[in-house]
Amino acid sequence: MKTNLRLIGGRKIESPNNIDTRPTTLMVREAIFNILKNQVENSHWLDLFSGTGAISCEAYNHGAKKIVAVEKNKNNSKIILKNLYLLENINNRKNDIEVICKDVLIWTKPYMDRNKSSINNFDQIKFDFIYLDPPYGACYHELVLYQIFNCNFIRKGTIVICENSLDLDIKKNILWDIYDVRTYGQSKLTFLIHI
Repeated sequence: MKTNLRLIGGRKIESPNNIDTRPTTLMVREAIFNILKNQVENSHWLDLFSGTGAISCEAYNHGAKKIVAVEKNKNNSKIILKNLYLLENINNRKNDIEVICKDVLIWTKPYMDRNKSSINNFDQIKFDFIYLDPPYGACYHELVLYQIFNCNFIRKGTIVICENSLDLDIKKNILWDIYDVRTYGQSKLTFLIHI
């Protein structure tokens, strides 16, 4: 188990010791939460391809009200939950957090039955922020985005933040507008808004 991953502020969290997980760098996480500032407070946050849960942990630390992390790797899902449970005042907030061990492509299919989620009234939740960080070599960003923007958990004004490699350009679509693109090292952040 790797333990050299740090959150903004310095707290250490665990990272799986495998080549399949590529945690979002501290520089990129700092940039995201500097851009969003106080918008995160009391928001509903969805973290797709969650990996280590670093983004979920940062959202929690920045005041998100409800956090759902989706990660298909069973071992990684356990690490995400463990990392979230290390955070301050978590004992009073455990009902506000859910880690779902499922493939994002399956979980985001429009119209699928999500009643298996333990979140009360999950169908009533509309996420304010959705973060997705698929494997850089994968060719399904467009499919995942299309599915997200056709799900019942998104609303007009939801901000979707897609982390991807520098060579991938996400285009404007009838479902979303692009309002910001930033690059940090080998990572690109594309900020989309539901229209």
